[in-house]
Amino acid sequence: MDKFKVLSLAGLMALAAVPATHAADLLPPPPQFEPYPEPIESSGWYLRGDVGVGNTIQGKVSSSFTGGAVPPGFTLNERHLDDSALAGIGVGYEFNNWFRADITGEYRTSARFQAIESSGPGFDTYNGSVQSSVVLANGYVDFGHWHGFTPYIGAGVGGAFNQVASLTDVGAGTFAGGIGWAPTKSSTALAWALMAGVSFDVTHNLKLDISYRYLDMGDAVSGPIACATGCGATESQKYHLASNDIRIGARWMFGGEEAPPPPPPLITKY
Repeated sequence: MDKFKVLSLAGLMALAAVPATHAADLLPPPPQFEPYPEPIESSGWYLRGDVGVGNTIQGKVSSSFTGGAVPPGFTLNERHLDDSALAGIGVGYEFNNWFRADITGEYRTSARFQAIESSGPGFDTYNGSVQSSVVLANGYVDFGHWHGFTPYIGAGVGGAFNQVASLTDVGAGTFAGGIGWAPTKSSTALAWALMAGVSFDVTHNLKLDISYRYLDMGDAVSGPIACATGCGATESQKYHLASNDIRIGARWMFGGEEAPPPPPPLITKY
């Protein structure tokens, strides 16, 4: 009987020791992480910058004559206007996920102008340059957001400041003989644009932008051509300007920050 009591007491002591042994093997409680702050929403305001090249379209070319008779059979036979590079900046506001607007200003490099006109048995060769600066108010509609890409369309309206410089006239023949030149002249015109493109999110704040734009810059008007010899009338020229533009740019959004990545999972071993 005494032996049974001793064995029973030893068994109870062993059972009591098991929880204590397991408790010693448990890991300490996991560390407490501070909650991550929520991402800051964008203020909606952004700055933009663009560079590109424009395939200039020279539309209607017309000439006006004062101080003499218009040469008979006056005809424009050939004309050419070189391409120009462009650089612009702007500021805008993103109203929601599908509509934004901005105001942009851009400078376009000088494009060389050439034309040949005939009148009766004679002809005139014109050489000069055309330079434009454009200010536009633009609106855009964004079409969704797929893996960082956002396609869009847009339109703009504003003003163009066109300058015709270094215009010379060299003629030969009965009605077109003579040499002349025109002083530099600047003029303003209504400008409008249609565009389509796609932007890509580099970061939460920075977006790259590639777009096509049709830009109409209105009329550029030359100064009166003063003839040194052989001119019966003073001539001025007017050119309608438009361009097919390819642009690449960037937009920087203000006030937004990306949310930090979540903490790594806690791995425990027992």
